[in-house]
Amino acid sequence: MTTHPEQPPAGLAQHPLRQLLNDSFHARPTPALRAPALVSHLVFTHEPASLAGESERLEQAAGDAGMSRLSGSDNAALFAGAGLLLRWERHTEFSSYTVFSSPAGADPIAPTTSAIDLLPRECLQAVPGQLIVATHVELRTIAEVAPQSITAELSPTGRQMIAAQVADQAAWVFTDFMLDQGATRFLVIDASLTPRQAGRTVQRLLEIETYRLLALLALPVATDVGGWMRQAEEELATMVDHIGEANSPADESHVLGELTRLAAKVEHSLARTNFRFAAA
Repeated sequence: MTTHPEQPPAGLAQHPLRQLLNDSFHARPTPALRAPALVSHLVFTHEPASLAGESERLEQAAGDAGMSRLSGSDNAALFAGAGLLLRWERHTEFSSYTVFSSPAGADPIAPTTSAIDLLPRECLQAVPGQLIVATHVELRTIAEVAPQSITAELSPTGRQMIAAQVADQAAWVFTDFMLDQGATRFLVIDASLTPRQAGRTVQRLLEIETYRLLALLALPVATDVGGWMRQAEEELATMVDHIGEANSPADESHVLGELTRLAAKVEHSLARTNFRFAAA
């Protein structure tokens, strides 16, 4: 690749955030993967007060476990050691921890196999927050696992299974989105993926699973607000009737007070739920 001069063209004013914004685009690269590989992805919701020192605690724990920091910033880091890669990312509402492992190709395929089991426990003891997402991805070659061996076992009345060919039919993905021993599982069968394609495919699956559950955090809120809104609509209908029945300034003042009270409750509900619905 041709090496270009580092300096921008003379006479052009540079935006002060140009370099920072461009670097942020590359701050969280997706590792290239070769089958066979195991990936575990944990997501923890957190409160802002619990985030103080999260990066430092993780780096200390990873160092104690024999892992070294390869790259990172205040909100993302990549650690390596003991045949593993550990990627940490901090977002507005959650932090994610992703473990990558490449076991020997002769290892047996077992439902309980996961990369997180290989991670030293010290690394997870430093994690603040509550677990919301746990998913394991198993990447295998088509020579190891034939897609037909899985589809042949399916039946209309049997186990639920979702299957798809992705990346221009270069891979198969199988999952049931069910919690199995506390985690969802994906099987990715590599037919002709490049390492970069394999890494991006796995990353997309992790993001789908992460935001599938995070978006559903709005469901209990919507259920609660929906019940309250029905009650508010009934109150409003009653108030409209009272407006037509008001025969004195006192009656009108009473109705106005009730309308003001209801409007305040609506505004309070909007303030309480706006962020959750926007995030979903």
